[in-house]
Amino acid sequence: MKTPDLTGRTADGWYDGNTGTWVSAPAMPSGNLLEPATPAATAGTDNVKLSWTAPADCRVSGYNVYRKTSTQTAYTRLTSSPLTVLNYTDAALPAATYNYRITSVGNGLESAGVTLNATVAGCNVALGNPTGLTGTAGPGSVSLSWTPSTDCKTKAQKVYSKLATSSTYTLSATLDATTSTATVGALTPDTAYDFKVVSVDSAGAESTGLTTRVTPGKPVARTDFREETIYFAITTRFFDGDTSNNARCWDDNAAGNPTGDPCWRGDFKGLIDKLDYIKALGFSAVWITPVVKNISGYDYHGYHASNFKEVDPRYLSQGIGYQTLIDEVHKRGMKIIQDIVLNHTGNFGEENLYPLFKKDPTKADTPENLLNIARPGLLPSNYNTLTPAAQFQARITAMKEDTTDTQGIYHHSKDLGWESYTVQTSQIAGDCVDLNTENPLTYNYLIDAYNKYIDMGVDSFRIDTVKHISRLTFNKVFNPAFKARGGQNFYMFGEVAQRVHEIWNHNIPAISVPFYTWAENKAYPWSSTDRTINEASAFQSWNDNQNPSTQPTSSNHLLSGNSYHAPDNSIRSGLDVIDFPMHWNFGSARSAFQTAVGNDQVYSDATWNVTYVDSHDYGPDTDNRYAGGTAAWAENLNVMFTFRGIPTLYYGSEIEFMKGARADIGPTGPISTTGRAYFGDNITGSVSVSGFGKYSNATGNLSATLENPLAQHVRQLNLIRRAIPALQKGQYSLQGVSGDAMAFKRRFTSSTVDSFVLVAASGSATFTGIPNGTYTDAITGDVKTVTGGTLTLSAPGQGNLRAYVLSSSLTPAPGKVVDRSGLAFLK
Repeated sequence: MKTPDLTGRTADGWYDGNTGTWVSAPAMPSGNLLEPATPAATAGTDNVKLSWTAPADCRVSGYNVYRKTSTQTAYTRLTSSPLTVLNYTDAALPAATYNYRITSVGNGLESAGVTLNATVAGCNVALGNPTGLTGTAGPGSVSLSWTPSTDCKTKAQKVYSKLATSSTYTLSATLDATTSTATVGALTPDTAYDFKVVSVDSAGAESTGLTTRVTPGKPVARTDFREETIYFAITTRFFDGDTSNNARCWDDNAAGNPTGDPCWRGDFKGLIDKLDYIKALGFSAVWITPVVKNISGYDYHGYHASNFKEVDPRYLSQGIGYQTLIDEVHKRGMKIIQDIVLNHTGNFGEENLYPLFKKDPTKADTPENLLNIARPGLLPSNYNTLTPAAQFQARITAMKEDTTDTQGIYHHSKDLGWESYTVQTSQIAGDCVDLNTENPLTYNYLIDAYNKYIDMGVDSFRIDTVKHISRLTFNKVFNPAFKARGGQNFYMFGEVAQRVHEIWNHNIPAISVPFYTWAENKAYPWSSTDRTINEASAFQSWNDNQNPSTQPTSSNHLLSGNSYHAPDNSIRSGLDVIDFPMHWNFGSARSAFQTAVGNDQVYSDATWNVTYVDSHDYGPDTDNRYAGGTAAWAENLNVMFTFRGIPTLYYGSEIEFMKGARADIGPTGPISTTGRAYFGDNITGSVSVSGFGKYSNATGNLSATLENPLAQHVRQLNLIRRAIPALQKGQYSLQGVSGDAMAFKRRFTSSTVDSFVLVAASGSATFTGIPNGTYTDAITGDVKTVTGGTLTLSAPGQGNLRAYVLSSSLTPAPGKVVDRSGLAFLK
């Protein structure tokens, strides 16, 4: 290694770290590249395993592996591998003698190569059957688990299903030879089905197979989602339930992530293991990052899809699939929110919609081992020899040019302007290639793909990058399609990333948060076959919604005096939103509260907004996780859990985990230094849960985490909100409210419920013109009798709260809900 001379001499030189001395400059390699060292070939019944070691030649940057049979004269290249990959398995070979050549490559050179031979005896056994087939009933689905046959003839597997009363099986899935789980959905509840799993050889012949009979259950009833509170976790960074499926991203080395902390670490088993922890905090819904197959250099988060119809196998464990997770969530009376992407795929295409590449499960997960599944001529013939940058450009050209993407699956615009219409037609990042969601071929495929997850029992979709799709497209296709499949209580909320303090995003309604909550008030042409009609309508909709003064307003969030009124749901789009204006203003609770109170009329119904302080992308007006201090956190949470909207907490915020850290830095540094660091070390241990926010026998680090003052504050707020329907679904008013507290009244009324509450946070407030009666504080248990329509509340100190509930004939006040004394903030 060449090192600067630090001794003050005028020259520099070469320092040998082994001897601690200065030495003469070593001779640089020249001439032919050195060959791979110690090559070896081990033959199996139908494969050959090759290995070698790196030559002592600093010019070498990788290797090529070639093969020919004894009857062939020319070699065929099998793979190109980087410097660090020193093995290759040549699989699915018939009996024969094979000649291999392994070469070194680098600096535009290639060595002559080392040669070696191996003889494959062939597979002379009978095609085996899978063993141990079992089935678990889900809501309208069945999860199957088995042990695949390991015989050399098994090259694939197939799953069949039929009604128990039928004599004919229908193919449900074709799988690789090692997959051990499958989920069959869209089944009729309470109806018996037969399932069969068979092994398949290279000629397509099938084994006799194993069968099992299972009766799927009824889907879990979907209810008003405002009754829930949400815990948001990045699956791969939350808890590692199965170390055997941990996987390194291609860019883990560049990021400096150690082998003990690969990006792909947490999994479905880890989520299942810690559902009781989430329930012990009091949360009733779990929002997880996208589950679909991904391909990119840093895809642990799930937003770089390569196949929307399949779950990424890196989440799976033996006998544990996505259906298992969904069912375990429902067993606890909880709900699951699946994060989905409609706006884009990764830059390796989509296996079904626009095939370019897919992963080869029989080989190491490297870019070089991807399978090229593009139609002939779509990619250049020399693609494998191009630099990574040139390969990227070749893929983009294949996806975004009129001459290649002739059906318009993707948008082809290349000039992104964040405050122009191109924000909805251009590529927002290298790994986010913009789908043409106005194209019926595209949106019908997406609907078909995501309906599968609704059928599996997913309760809600969080929709990514909503701002980059026209509202018209949501209102014409996505919103009605997903509501039709999941029912009117299927909840959807979108990310309209609006990084400004104002309610209107740079004064443009068409890319602002409230805009997406409204149904269309103008008829636009729309075609089920002609994308150009839809593209023109989306552009016209953009032009029609450039002026905030022309936008509608609503009173669906407001009480009429002290009375709840039936909201006008006809004006709602069916897509609700993350409340980015509140989020961006949560630098202080008062700023966020005032932003909402002053602007809620421009939402179709703000009581459905999802609220949070920070997330996997941002904190309030920053790229960092929130670091305002524990008391400020408590105050923010008081507003979130008592004011309108659905409160959401990003994993770890209950203990201020990674406070102040940059939320996301990509592969430019270790993920452990970011807001997406691994949380699992904080929740090792176990807990017994008897209800939401009710637990005992907590052990290990999990016990200490639950005892954190802020975690206890979160738990108490969950208990309070769950006990008071007005805090979940109520309209609100500040009429007749005065004082220095953040204060308001809320009410929700139905045929069976009449819940009315007065809330004061961080100060004192006087309420006038309120109903007379008996009010009980959910925090202290204090009882006040109102006879003159006036009540003054005092909640001194930042993070303190009062919630006085009126006892009604339909809904008595719950009394004191807080179940612990000595709390840091609720006093």
